[in-house]
Amino acid sequence: MNATGLNMIKTLGCMAAVTFFTLYNTWDRYDYDYHWLLEFLTFISTVATPLFFVVAGIIDARAERQRRWPLRKIGNVVLVFLFWMAVYYLWEPYQRGYLIQPWFLLAFLVIYSLHPLILWLSAHRRLFCALVFCLLLLSYCYDLLAVLRPQNPLFALAPQYRLWTWLLFYLTGQLLSDARISDWLNRTHVSRGAIYALPFTYLFTWFYEKHFFFALFKADRNAFILTGSQIYILVVVLVIAASRVRFRRDAALKERIIATISKTMTGVYILHYSVFDFLSAFVPITSLAIKLTLILFTFAVSVLLARLLLANGLLKKVITL
Repeated sequence: MNATGLNMIKTLGCMAAVTFFTLYNTWDRYDYDYHWLLEFLTFISTVATPLFFVVAGIIDARAERQRRWPLRKIGNVVLVFLFWMAVYYLWEPYQRGYLIQPWFLLAFLVIYSLHPLILWLSAHRRLFCALVFCLLLLSYCYDLLAVLRPQNPLFALAPQYRLWTWLLFYLTGQLLSDARISDWLNRTHVSRGAIYALPFTYLFTWFYEKHFFFALFKADRNAFILTGSQIYILVVVLVIAASRVRFRRDAALKERIIATISKTMTGVYILHYSVFDFLSAFVPITSLAIKLTLILFTFAVSVLLARLLLANGLLKKVITL
């Protein structure tokens, strides 16, 4: 994947995170029939959290991973978590974003603790692919059992603590960065084929969610938000489609804008909860137009705040991983 494609995926993740959270907090009782546009935006933004873990896998695969690299990454994650948790407890109105919750810390502690195994798997491509497939199968089977046995599940775990889901997406990002697989993805006909397949994949996922995911969502008492089995193919196709993105007109300007936004990815995931909470306290949400405007303002303000924090050498450490 080229730099432009990666920046586009990171930017998409930022926008999806803001849209998904904002919509859920401007609806009552998760009413999907409020307006078709809101339903559509919710659907296309469900990739937010899985996309973050895929991007993290891609970025880490490209990093120079020395012996103490996992310990540094764990230290970074713990520092970010503790800093923003301190802010949360000292400043009551602060709302925690995706990345500042115990499940997120636990997920990355597990991921980076498994770093020696991941490095070993990266040298054994077939075993790596087999592990990713097994994790996908596990995720799907768990979801299926939750639908078949909603009242008496064999094993129940909150969506955010289903660590196999986050490991699945992280390892997928690592696998897509494998030299041979990356060379294959960079072929024109592969990325072009993914672009052509994208609308059909969205359509397939749409019907899949209508008849399976939403039933599962209700079976899990409206807590089935972060799971990833139903959108795994969609996320992978999105990443492949972006692998060879090129701008034909005003390329320098567009790439500079996307690169600027993409650098704020972690910050946006952390800050957009608080930004939305602050804006919605002053802006009564009484119409569809106001809801959509609030989404745009939440995104824009989150990006600007993240850029300001990144400009400070000390604060930069608590806004990046």
